[in-house]
Amino acid sequence: MNRTRLVQISALCAALLAMAACGGNSSSSSAAAGSTSPASASASAGPAQISVTSTSKGSVLTDDKGRVLYMFNPDNRGASVCYDQCAAAWPPTLTTGAPTAGTGADSSLLGTTKRTDGTTQVTYNKYPLYTFAFDAKPGDTNGQAVKSIWWVLNPAGVPQDEPAKVAVGKTSLGKVLVDVKGETLYMFTKDKNGESACDADCLKLWVPMHTFGAPTAGTGTQASLLGTSNFAPGVTQVTYNKHPLYFFQGDQAPRDVKGQGFENSWYAVDGAGAPVKKAQ
Repeated sequence: MNRTRLVQISALCAALLAMAACGGNSSSSSAAAGSTSPASASASAGPAQISVTSTSKGSVLTDDKGRVLYMFNPDNRGASVCYDQCAAAWPPTLTTGAPTAGTGADSSLLGTTKRTDGTTQVTYNKYPLYTFAFDAKPGDTNGQAVKSIWWVLNPAGVPQDEPAKVAVGKTSLGKVLVDVKGETLYMFTKDKNGESACDADCLKLWVPMHTFGAPTAGTGTQASLLGTSNFAPGVTQVTYNKHPLYFFQGDQAPRDVKGQGFENSWYAVDGAGAPVKKAQ
C-alpha cells in the first residue's frame, strides 16, 4: 500500500454518522447528519451530466440532481484513491457512457477514469469527481475544505482551495492551535526535523493538516512559526515551530481534545509552538 493511499485512509472520516467528525460547521453538521445518510456511488442510468450552479462558494460543478461535486487532493489528478469507507462518505460520480456537459460546463474538460470495481468515474480537468453524503440538499457545500483536502471546482476545473489557516482557540487544555473550523491540531513527538513519521496504522487515526500554498496565521498565532513539509506527492503538510500538524479522528466537535496524550506521543500545541503536556 503506497503512502498516497494511506493519506486517503487517514482522510476518509471513517464510518461517518455525523459531519462533525469531518470538521464541518457544528450547526450544518447536525442538520446534515439528521437529514441524510451515507449513500452509495452516485450512479447514472446513462451518461452523467455535469453542470454549473451558483452556490455560497460561487459557481461550482454539480451533477444532474444539483448536488455539488468535489475533488480529492490525494487523487493528485489521477486515478481515484477513495474507496471503502471513504467512498461511503464521498460517493464517486459514475457514468454509463461518455459524460455530457450541461449548463456552464466545458465539454473539453470532461473525461473518465476506471475504478477498481470496473465502474467508470467522471473526471473534470482530470480530477475524479465526488458528491458528499452529508450535503442535505442541492447546492449544499458542507464538504468544502473538509480536512483541507476536499474542494469544489469552478467551471474552469480549478479547485476552489485556499491556504490552510492556523489560529488559537480556547479548549479545556487552555489556548491551543486550531483550524478555521475550530478543530484542535496536534503534534507527534516521533516527528523529527519537521518531517512526518506518521505512517501505516498511525494514519488511520491522525490526519495531516494539508494546505494549498503557504499557510496563514490566524488570531493568536505567529506567522514566523508557520511552515510546510512534503508529506506525499501532491500533498503539503502544515508545520508550526517545525512540528507537523494533525487532526485526530476521534475529535467529534470543534475544540475537542480527545487526542491529547494519546500513547504519550500526541499533544496539542500552544501559540508559542510548544507541546501542551497538560492532561485532559
